[in-house]
Amino acid sequence: MPTNKRANKRDEHAADENGAPPPTADQRLRGLLADLSQLRQYLDERGGHTYELAQRFLANAKRDPSARAYDERQATMLEYQHYIWREIAGRVGKLVELYGDGDQQPPEPSNS
Repeated sequence: MPTNKRANKRDEHAADENGAPPPTADQRLRGLLADLSQLRQYLDERGGHTYELAQRFLANAKRDPSARAYDERQATMLEYQHYIWREIAGRVGKLVELYGDGDQQPPEPSNS
């Protein structure tokens, strides 16, 4: 087996074991855009989940004064995470829109 980087790079672009030609640049781009769309959806879902958790901590802070400070800190941290997940999802979505050909529209973010 070759150990240098140039030989490994050459092997990556060679025909596969079944003799099929390597994917074209257009096929690889479409695959990347599909993966980015899935990543955006995952990040958006993570943001929604952290928002829901933050709301639970806020509700518990109102119900249980003994743990109020802890619950409020947790809610604040989770709301910040929610913002970060959604911010990253939005940036990934912009990449998909910029480099996509219009047939792969990213899902719209939810309102939470």
